[in-house]
Amino acid sequence: MMEKRFRWSKKAGSAALAAGILASVLLFAGCGKNAEQTAESITQTETSGREDSQVQQESNEAESSQEESSTQESVPYDMEAEEIEMAPTGTYDGIIVDAAMNSMVIDTAEGKMYAVSFPETEDVVDTADGLLLGQAVTVSCKDGMASSVTDSSRKPAAGREALSFAADVLFACKYRDINALSELAGYPVYINLGEKDQVVESGGDFLKIPASDILTEERVKAVLGTNLFELKELDGGKYVLGAEEGKPNIIFQKDDGRDSGFAITGIN
Repeated sequence: MMEKRFRWSKKAGSAALAAGILASVLLFAGCGKNAEQTAESITQTETSGREDSQVQQESNEAESSQEESSTQESVPYDMEAEEIEMAPTGTYDGIIVDAAMNSMVIDTAEGKMYAVSFPETEDVVDTADGLLLGQAVTVSCKDGMASSVTDSSRKPAAGREALSFAADVLFACKYRDINALSELAGYPVYINLGEKDQVVESGGDFLKIPASDILTEERVKAVLGTNLFELKELDGGKYVLGAEEGKPNIIFQKDDGRDSGFAITGIN
């Protein structure tokens, strides 16, 4: 919007300048030479204004094209099938992968995500540190409404920070969000594309690869089926979501240069 207003102001300024110069022509009509010079000045001013406007427009179009090339549409998927189910009546151990004021999402040892709501009239959360992403909890609920949330006696092998990052990867896969996945990657990143392997040097190059080649059904299913309680740190600070031996999987590891402390280094 600011650019559009600037262009309009520029045109108005050129018009005002031309009007002022034209008034000078009328005042000094007897000086033919001056009139000719002034008329030439008006023409140059208007031409300059049009050229500046054209350059600005081309610059904006180039910027717009660059922005469009830095994103990619997500892979089409069955939204209804991937909708997070409200937790059935029962008691569950799970890792918190998303949390809001009145609800949360847990990922169970079976790789199943459940949504849980909190009652407005009572506080059912009784944990040492409140509710944090990557935290292990035991939830008792009825038809998706929690009656009790406590620290789980089942301790995950990985730390909370690694589990929190793993949750980001899970959601990127679940919703086939290739743009989110590209932001979670550290570069260069290795990607297996079936018959060929590729080392991608940047996020822009990452997004040039068709999303369906990266977020394949087999890979997404393997990653979402990960038991986060058993996710553990391997040699070199690596973690594997999916098949730990062979493929498909997504590997991430510690990266002190990133705010999250982790980055995806391999997609197999």
